[in-house]
Amino acid sequence: MSHGLARQEGQILVMSALVMAFLFVPLSVFVIDTALVESGYAQLGETLQASAEDGASTIDEAAYRSSNGRVVVLDPVQAKIVADVSMRAAAVRGLSSWSVEIQGQRVTITGHLAVQLLVLGAATLTESRSATFAYGQ
Repeated sequence: MSHGLARQEGQILVMSALVMAFLFVPLSVFVIDTALVESGYAQLGETLQASAEDGASTIDEAAYRSSNGRVVVLDPVQAKIVADVSMRAAAVRGLSSWSVEIQGQRVTITGHLAVQLLVLGAATLTESRSATFAYGQ
């Protein structure tokens, strides 16, 4: 009887190794990939928001000067240039493309960020942020 028990010693070690390989390792990979995606979204969102605010801070100097400071409006051409320069200066790794759109007093930037995942390749994140030109409020 004791000879049969001796042969069963160590079986829990094999079972533990299987549980680790098929449960905990994939779970760890999932947690790491989720964290990579979340940090990518946060970084992309902050960069887009800062660049949109930079673009929305440009004024039409010609209109301002010709009205003796009474007319303060967004300069759409300059806003697009400033937002674009701000996105380039951010130098976010994986930022594949972005577009700047001006509608009235609002600057909207849409960006695409490629995030390298641990096992599953890459994911492309897309997000948009906007800022509105406001003066005296």
